[in-house]
Amino acid sequence: MPAKGQVILNTRPAHQQAALSALLEHEGASVLCFPVIEIQPVEAAAATPDLSQYDILLFVSRNAVDGAFQHFSAAQLSAVPRLGVIGAATRTALVERIGDAGAKLITGEPYNSEALLAAEALQRVSGKRILILRGQEGRNLLGDELGARGARVEYKEVYRRALPAVDAGVFERLVRPAFPTLVILTSSEGMHNLLQLVDADAARRLRQIPQRKNA
Repeated sequence: MPAKGQVILNTRPAHQQAALSALLEHEGASVLCFPVIEIQPVEAAAATPDLSQYDILLFVSRNAVDGAFQHFSAAQLSAVPRLGVIGAATRTALVERIGDAGAKLITGEPYNSEALLAAEALQRVSGKRILILRGQEGRNLLGDELGARGARVEYKEVYRRALPAVDAGVFERLVRPAFPTLVILTSSEGMHNLLQLVDADAARRLRQIPQRKNA
């Protein structure tokens, strides 16, 4: 759908909005920024794992990369034999932190868990120790499948998604000049949060916006 002339609500976390907003504005859209998910660090609930004991680290998102550096140094992460990422942004964030990982980097296209699981490097993992870096209450698909292949899988939760602390008046003032014609949401959690952060009338109007799924 052409962006030109649209009033687009960008709901991505505040620190991840700039690039998307700039792209949409370049295409002729008016962009309203309203984060519906806040990314917060997770304090270590137990001893930080010794990364030298793992064969593979898997980062499920850019937030997982950012969160990992709250617990580990670049040298610790770089020392692990193989590093896997889901998503182009995740790969970029990791490379920015540790440099070009070269042949040790595991990726898959399209950028999702299923594609990463199809990577050659993850086909024969019996006996290998794998640490998955993710947010709280993340999907278990990666771990379950790798465990079924014989890997010893553990998780390290390095961030959590939270509802931003804003009242309905913030959204009302934001959309007063023009109500969105298109809303960008990246998850069902984001949609749920958006409807919590607005008043009943705004929620009704948002539900009337036609749904379009990204192909």
